Amino acid sequence: MRSELGSLLMMVAAGLAPSLAADKPVMVDARIKLVSAVNALGGVGIQLEKSTHVLMVPSDMLTEEIAYHGPARLQLIQMESVRTPTQDDPKAETKERPTKRAFAGSTASAKKPAYVPAAKPPLGWIDLPANQGTLHLILLVNPGKDNGITAITDAPGSFPPGSNRYFNLCPFPLKVKLPSGDQPVPAGAAKVARPGASNTEFYDLVITSKIGEEELTAFSGRIFHQERIRKLYFIYPAAAQSGRVRMKVIEDRPEYEKPPAGLPTGPKEQ
Repeated sequence: MRSELGSLLMMVAAGLAPSLAADKPVMVDARIKLVSAVNALGGVGIQLEKSTHVLMVPSDMLTEEIAYHGPARLQLIQMESVRTPTQDDPKAETKERPTKRAFAGSTASAKKPAYVPAAKPPLGWIDLPANQGTLHLILLVNPGKDNGITAITDAPGSFPPGSNRYFNLCPFPLKVKLPSGDQPVPAGAAKVARPGASNTEFYDLVITSKIGEEELTAFSGRIFHQERIRKLYFIYPAAAQSGRVRMKVIEDRPEYEKPPAGLPTGPKEQ
């Protein structure tokens, strides 16, 4: 009887093992930066393997790099703040006792609010490829459009600081004219190029469009160049087959560098 029971339990365990393995999500490692295609998005989170990373997604620059280790389906979820219990003494004599206020900028005065996932559908999601090592991606967030997230490959060295990346989202070809030379960008394609200007100097940027056999000036302006910053130019059609364009320019600045520890102090008073 015991041997039959043991065999039965082993058969049940063997049958459950594949289903349990199937339920376990595939984990992916990625280095990601995000930017919003619309307005800045505050109070959003990315679900990692064991926690949620809360952040704000700006619309004019990339976020700092996030080390993502989580499910292959990356989800950007909405968060909501929760009130945290205080440790104030309810006694009257304690309430009347004066308390020392924290000065602005101190650790005591800068309490971070607590967030929890809101009971709402995700703002966007994307299925990341597994078994490809660490991915390097820029995620363009556009809630309400398709799945809400578009991934742009950002392999190390492919888009270095001091260069610009031009995305032609128009149904017609463009030509980006820089001091370093002309860069043709076909419809639906992208091109990375250095402007050919010195650091902290202005240069002329001209973008032309081609409608049929006619080449039209779509944009012309003076651009300030910084070698430590890279820029993404999303170029959209302003009107169908007019050749005119509108642009969204996004900057990627280097990560914030903390000031050296220990501020200098003046001479002691005698």
